[in-house]
Amino acid sequence: MRSSTFNWEDARYFLAVARAGQMGKAAENLNISTITLSRHLSYLQQRTGTPLFIRLSKGLKLTDEGVRLMHYLERAEAEIEAAGEIFGSDSSSVSGTVRVAAPEGFALRVLTPQLSSFLQDNPDLNIEIVPQSRGFSLSRREADIAVMVGKPTEPKLDSICIGSYSLGLYASQQYIDQYGMPDSIEDLSEHRLIGYVEDLLFSDKLNTPRSVWPQWQSQTAIYSPIGQVEAVKAGLGIGMLHRFLLRESDQLVRLIPEIEVQREFYLVYHQSTEKVPRIGATLEFMKGLKAE
Repeated sequence: MRSSTFNWEDARYFLAVARAGQMGKAAENLNISTITLSRHLSYLQQRTGTPLFIRLSKGLKLTDEGVRLMHYLERAEAEIEAAGEIFGSDSSSVSGTVRVAAPEGFALRVLTPQLSSFLQDNPDLNIEIVPQSRGFSLSRREADIAVMVGKPTEPKLDSICIGSYSLGLYASQQYIDQYGMPDSIEDLSEHRLIGYVEDLLFSDKLNTPRSVWPQWQSQTAIYSPIGQVEAVKAGLGIGMLHRFLLRESDQLVRLIPEIEVQREFYLVYHQSTEKVPRIGATLEFMKGLKAE
């Protein structure tokens, strides 16, 4: 790559395209025309003296030199943002918005119940909690922080395990009285089953029922793990439920106790953003969260 300087506007445009993977989407995010964006990218590639993108049928892909440049610029972006927050506000507090992507069960039963004191200590901080739909990517900056099931493999992301949880088979007494209790995993073929809407899952690893029994066919499919708890409580069938989502008052019956699955929650974030005060403070808070 040639030694050449370029302005931050060019860097910002480059990062937008690198994250979106499409010129039109990046231009929309930047609120500029695709012609203007294309001109800036062409100028940037001329100054660096190397191709930064490869055009594919569905968009743009970074070249090896483009990946290198993205890593440099993301570190610079984080330092600039951190400096702006440190010198632009009271250093004893944090401010701004942090977007957290998390599974519904973790968001509603673990994160939100423990947010109050953290936000009281940081009154200028706003937290946005969003779902992880299929195709979600933390690398494309669709969130600042994510809680994921299992350790991520993307090299640009840092992660830390913040706890494990277990899942087991459950049914209501009402259901058992009507349909009986299975004695083995094969007996599930004779029962009404509750599971996920599979094409809405963020990752196939979340499809715990099928990991336990590949023949699992849900008569009632619900995208929400909390919704599945409610469906089991209502007597609609047998479900593979997150144990930390259950309450004693649910009065559910554990089935085939030897069938239990362990999973881990990982706190995942960009390597370059931990120094940003609002993100760093939120990370420290979330490292103490536990799914119990």
